[in-house]
Amino acid sequence: MKKILLVCIILILSTSFISTDEIPYPFIYVPGMFDNGDLLTSDSLLVKNFNNKDGFYFNNYFTDKFRYEKEAFLCSSNIVRKKYNRLIVANLIGPYRTNISLWLMANRLFCLMQGRAPKSKNYKRLIDYEGNDFEAICIRSGKIITFRGLIEEIWAKYGKKVYFQKNKNKNIIVLNPDKKKKEIKDYYINENGYFNTPEEIKLNFVVHSSGGVALRRYIKMCKEENLPTNINIIINLSVPQKGARMLHQLKKAFPLLMEDAISNFWKNKDTKSITIKNKNNEDITFTYQELVKTTSVKMLYGNSKKAKFMRKLIGDYILYQIPFDGVKNVLGRDPALWDLHPNHRLIKTLNNTSIPSHIRIYNFIVLSAYAEMFANLGKYLKLEDNDGVVDYRDTELSHIPNGDKLQITDYIVKKANHIPFPYIKPVFELRETLFEYYGFLGILIKKKVTKDEGVTILYALMKAIMIEFGLDLEYLLKHENFSVIDYFAENPIDFMND
Repeated sequence: MKKILLVCIILILSTSFISTDEIPYPFIYVPGMFDNGDLLTSDSLLVKNFNNKDGFYFNNYFTDKFRYEKEAFLCSSNIVRKKYNRLIVANLIGPYRTNISLWLMANRLFCLMQGRAPKSKNYKRLIDYEGNDFEAICIRSGKIITFRGLIEEIWAKYGKKVYFQKNKNKNIIVLNPDKKKKEIKDYYINENGYFNTPEEIKLNFVVHSSGGVALRRYIKMCKEENLPTNINIIINLSVPQKGARMLHQLKKAFPLLMEDAISNFWKNKDTKSITIKNKNNEDITFTYQELVKTTSVKMLYGNSKKAKFMRKLIGDYILYQIPFDGVKNVLGRDPALWDLHPNHRLIKTLNNTSIPSHIRIYNFIVLSAYAEMFANLGKYLKLEDNDGVVDYRDTELSHIPNGDKLQITDYIVKKANHIPFPYIKPVFELRETLFEYYGFLGILIKKKVTKDEGVTILYALMKAIMIEFGLDLEYLLKHENFSVIDYFAENPIDFMND
């Protein structure tokens, strides 16, 4: 009995020692296609949790021995130009939120992590976009040391014995000197370094939406090139692992959205009004009745063939003609949306690709959108429980080959939007958009008026229709702009006591 008790005590002590001595790894945030990371300034709660000394993870995850305080991580693609000590922001999109494939996002993630392109790809072409920064330097023993990619950077700054060699007048990091044909002699020692070998380096990934799909593609590329994935844990924030079934309904959703919005407008035509700012920034009010008299909104109302045709015509124009990102890219032809289709080759390939079983996975699943606009959008897209974009059924991972062996913890979020409401030019710059596309949208004006007058009337009409759909922009930004990212920021996970 005494021997059994002694063995139990030893096991408890050894287990305790292992858990407290585990290396706490830095975090990397991978945004999705509608969230390019520009909101992650030092004022963001998510950033404070990961990076600040009064943040949750500084006090509950990082230890005195592993603080990552010496230097900020420079190899990051954060378009807000802010570098952090314990957090890397992987902006794989650039300054705009559309017109990028998930294949390209995954290739850029590979470049950011490995400091080179995947096989058969061109590094410079892949990273040629605003906001990236995959190469930097540090000073060691009076020498300028150049590194490229996060693995090299973490090794350069926190490896215990780091080899380097001269190449084109630069001192280049050598991760595995034993594998080089030429003997590597130059090295430096990082006092109190964390890692004995580059293979020990890992990152905690926080991935949002399609960023999580890009990460799974990155894992597959690492397998194909016989590389370590360098992943400790993955936190999925509403990631459409099975693809996004919203793609089945996107084109049909716009006419349905407009049908309900116009119907609501018509029900309230005798009682409601809308106040807008004119071009001189003065308040001007239109009753719905005035808008009925001055516009052809009536031809959008009802179940007639003409009404259905007009709603489809305007819906298609919005999807395929008006740039969602304010430059040239339209939502209806966005390649990332196509890549997310449940029957697309990328999703089918990932469904047949396992995830290393040592990776712990935390899965945040949203049951209902927070904002009325996102809740309505989920309804028009014919989703079940959802956050306005992703159906909860699509967030599962049990369907992949080793899904039953993965260490997955689900967190059910009752209410949150899929994204923080992003900058969308047609919405945030509605008057300017109407002015630019008045040549087509002007068909809704009944009588002959000047372009300025027509734009003002259309501005009032469109804003009224948006409100009847549930998108009161000012109200949403003040009261309903709460995303799954915000939820996680307010409810961080304590990994050390998991």
